[in-house]
Amino acid sequence: MLDLFKKVVLINLSAALVVIALAQFIPFFATTQLVDFLFFVVIVIWVLAKLMWEGGIHSKTTRLDDPRTDKVYKMVEGHDFEKEQHELYCMNYQTGLVFFMAGLPAFITCLVLQFL
Repeated sequence: MLDLFKKVVLINLSAALVVIALAQFIPFFATTQLVDFLFFVVIVIWVLAKLMWEGGIHSKTTRLDDPRTDKVYKMVEGHDFEKEQHELYCMNYQTGLVFFMAGLPAFITCLVLQFL
């Protein structure tokens, strides 16, 4: 639980720095209200979460080649590529879930400040 809290804090700080850096170069991100800043932080975090959740799932380069005829697979006999691909998807899903949860505090704070 403490590890998750550390990750959430680190992700939020990193996203805040990204928004501050974007505000220096793109006038759209230069805000004067805390609600707008938090909204941009949530957008940055949840875009990364989306990329982690579905990044590479529908990629054309994942497994189009035939392991029986491809010479590369003969060099690594006995390796379970399906298991490795499944583990990769699981890690991406877990990381995406952490990013989604990291965006929740900023999102809730944004909503509370908006309706006060």
